[in-house]
Amino acid sequence: MIPKIFHFVFGFKEQTEPLHLAHALAVLSCARVNKPQRIFFHYYHEPFGVYWDLIKPLVKLVKVEPPKEIFGIPIKHYAHQADVVRLNALLEIGGVYADMDTIFVNPLSEELFEKPFVMGRQGEMGLCNAFMMSTRQSRFAKRWMDGHAGAFKGGNPGTPEWDNHSVFFPGQLAKTIPADIHIEPQTSFFKHLFNKFGLKALYEDNDIDLGKVYSLHLWENIAWDRYLSGLTPQRIKEVDTTYNCIARRFLNEI
Repeated sequence: MIPKIFHFVFGFKEQTEPLHLAHALAVLSCARVNKPQRIFFHYYHEPFGVYWDLIKPLVKLVKVEPPKEIFGIPIKHYAHQADVVRLNALLEIGGVYADMDTIFVNPLSEELFEKPFVMGRQGEMGLCNAFMMSTRQSRFAKRWMDGHAGAFKGGNPGTPEWDNHSVFFPGQLAKTIPADIHIEPQTSFFKHLFNKFGLKALYEDNDIDLGKVYSLHLWENIAWDRYLSGLTPQRIKEVDTTYNCIARRFLNEI
């Protein structure tokens, strides 16, 4: 069984701004929707600010040293360091990992916790490591970690090398050991992708067809300037969008 323990990884670069509202809502929605046994917050630089003070009591802090290499290959970007730490957490403890730019919509089904490893499709690109579920020391996670020796390319955002190890490789690995992973349809975790249509559906339209959605990914690296940076509780209350209407469920605690 996958334990009902959730993991977030954050703060591998120095924190110069208070924790953002969207990040606080990721943790808050996780706690309220899924009622986990525990939420581990893996970090190096601890967040600060009023929203951090709000969610800090909900989590167990785990300070980690960002890895500088894997199989002798230098890890230069904090996002790639976080990729390694999240997979290690699932290997060592097991549970559910979600990115901090996530909002939870419906409780995860009990059937998913009976699987050895769970990921969701990211369009035709592969399987996205922004949301994963795993038993402790699962075979898939072990094979994936070992596969970094050949799959990790480093690379810059926007290049094929950037997510070769985190999206393309697990998709290929799943084809070789299909019994060791359960793949959810895109709708479960990534209903709206990071193209212009997906971002519009998240932040401008109001999608109410969310019955089969467990969580939504916010694609903050792309959506930050236009949609997320100016997010406030007042805007969430007043503007009907897919994201805002979900976030409203948790505003009474903000």
